[in-house]
Amino acid sequence: MPSPSNLPPDHDNGPAVNGVTWSFLIVAVVSVLLRCYVRIFMIKSFGYDDILIVITLGVLIAGDVVISNMVSAGMGRHLEYLSNPKYSALQIAKWNAIYQILNVSGALLTKISIGLFLLRLKQSRKFTIAVWGVLTPLFITTLILCFVVGLQCRPLRALWTPTIKGQCISPETPLNVSYVQSAFAILADLFLTVSPIVILWKVQISLKKKIGICVLMSLGLMATIANALRNAFIPNLTASDETYTIVPIVLVADLEFSLGTIAACMPTLMPLFKTHSDNSSYNKMSGMTPTVGSGRPRNMAPSRNQYSFTEATHASRHSTESEIPLKSINQDNQITMSKTFAVEHSAV
Repeated sequence: MPSPSNLPPDHDNGPAVNGVTWSFLIVAVVSVLLRCYVRIFMIKSFGYDDILIVITLGVLIAGDVVISNMVSAGMGRHLEYLSNPKYSALQIAKWNAIYQILNVSGALLTKISIGLFLLRLKQSRKFTIAVWGVLTPLFITTLILCFVVGLQCRPLRALWTPTIKGQCISPETPLNVSYVQSAFAILADLFLTVSPIVILWKVQISLKKKIGICVLMSLGLMATIANALRNAFIPNLTASDETYTIVPIVLVADLEFSLGTIAACMPTLMPLFKTHSDNSSYNKMSGMTPTVGSGRPRNMAPSRNQYSFTEATHASRHSTESEIPLKSINQDNQITMSKTFAVEHSAV
């Protein structure tokens, strides 16, 4: 142990870590709830990408609970100032192993959700191949990383319980696998961030709104930057003062996860800000597929002022508040419609 004169200041970064992680979690929760509201009640098109993002939010919450446990164990303080440094370091090692699995698996679910959303925006064979071509290597390397972290000691409890004799692999092995997985994650982040901007830029809306969309989608690039920073801090996991040096990597890993979840929800919230003239454009941005020839999205109930007439159906010209006034063209005051069509009008 260093002499008192050489001791670092007794800084406690734990409260700051909790403040940052839970603040971003609140934003993520609100974003996912608004997304569900739009998809269920506004456009009535709740898909697999939405299911995945809800599951992802659950993983994000679990991850932040684990981070809070790490802070309670002493993360954010120097080992020298902890009452039981060895015990604290072992507890943080335990929670960190759990958090690594939650973080990389949750981030993977986020990217798959974004990929499924993009396939709702642009349905083409080449684009589908490109999306899965980017996500498949990430899925494989993430799965390998989860196995390496979860099986680095047999039994895994030997990692944080010295009294248990077990077989453990080199600490460098999970770190090296993390570098490979992170490289594929950065590639996927770049593809999934740029693709919706390119697709949505062609939508017929004002330039101001297009710029606003691009700014919101740039959150994905911030997640990419956080991922790159995580690589720079990975060596801190093997430092001697691990309870203090682990803070940056945990923080940027959580930011990557949280920002990715928030960015995944941004384009789906566009219907909240649509005007009547932007209706079809914002429907496209929200990933809703219209019925061919109808001009109306699938799974949407007819509006109050929409009237359908089917073959051999008669409509009376005597109108009420909810009927279309029709001019009589025969003595029976009836009009026979021979084809199926829809008429819409707006109240004055």
